[in-house]
Amino acid sequence: MAVIERRGGKWRALVRVKGHPSASRTFNGRRMADEWAKATEDALRAGGKAPAESVTLETLIDRYVRELARVGRPVSLTKKGNLQRWKESLGSREVTTLTGQDVVTHLASRDISPATKTMELGFLADVLGAGRSLWDMTIPDVVAAARPMLRRARMIGKPKERDRRPTPQELADLANFYRFNFGKVPMRDLIPFAIETAMRLGEIVGLRWDDYRPGDKPMILIRDRKDPQRKDGNDQWVPLLGDSAAIIDRQPRTGPLIFPFKPDSIGASFRRACLRLQIDDLHFHDLRHEGTSRLFEQGYQIQEVAMVTGHKDWKSLKRYTQLKPASLHR
Repeated sequence: MAVIERRGGKWRALVRVKGHPSASRTFNGRRMADEWAKATEDALRAGGKAPAESVTLETLIDRYVRELARVGRPVSLTKKGNLQRWKESLGSREVTTLTGQDVVTHLASRDISPATKTMELGFLADVLGAGRSLWDMTIPDVVAAARPMLRRARMIGKPKERDRRPTPQELADLANFYRFNFGKVPMRDLIPFAIETAMRLGEIVGLRWDDYRPGDKPMILIRDRKDPQRKDGNDQWVPLLGDSAAIIDRQPRTGPLIFPFKPDSIGASFRRACLRLQIDDLHFHDLRHEGTSRLFEQGYQIQEVAMVTGHKDWKSLKRYTQLKPASLHR
């Protein structure tokens, strides 16, 4: 049986089940004490064990970030930022007391797109899942509980596929802008390099001099390339087409990385330039779209383009390809 009693400003839950040692916990609120007592009693009667000591969501998130960094898989800045939002709204709550309604309320308060809410929800699921599977915590699956309501309310959804390509005039304006607004980040090289290689920004800043093979048919190794099936060891040699090898050759060798710059610094510089030039709705990642589309326009086949971009099938490759009708005239 369970006994809930008030002690000062807190609530103590005591659970006694025949054949098991007594279990007790102290909580800030009565509802949390009731929920823990019920979960503990159910677990003991089913032959299990009492739920592990609960922690706050903030503590669990911090442990998740710390553990991933320890094993060499640091959490991205985007993920850290989204997890920070969860800490701000629900960080003081013990994870054993979270509910689906807590998740719905949090996302309803966020002034972001349904696609971004979906991503934020997935990040929370990763943290709670790690608590359950890796650290033996009894945490309700509040993400699964919240999804039906979130879908019905259209608060979560898939991202819209972008079809934005920079115009020749926009690229000329950017090149001219960086001719007179150069800084530590060589944007006049990075922009054409991103187009020529169709690489992701994270791949560009991870390129190493040791993995570069110059010559008549220059190649470079992209380490741990993004793949939905393989998270580690997905290294891929890719051809350096167009002027991409020449761009590499003119970079100063200041360390192991060819482009030793932070993705956030490159992205921020690109956004500032677009703002100054009044270029609307153009992202650095759209340069990858541009490069992929140019390869098709130049007559490369699907399997050949995939060797450059790293895509595994036509379906995923198609969304990056916005061909210009005029390119069909050969």
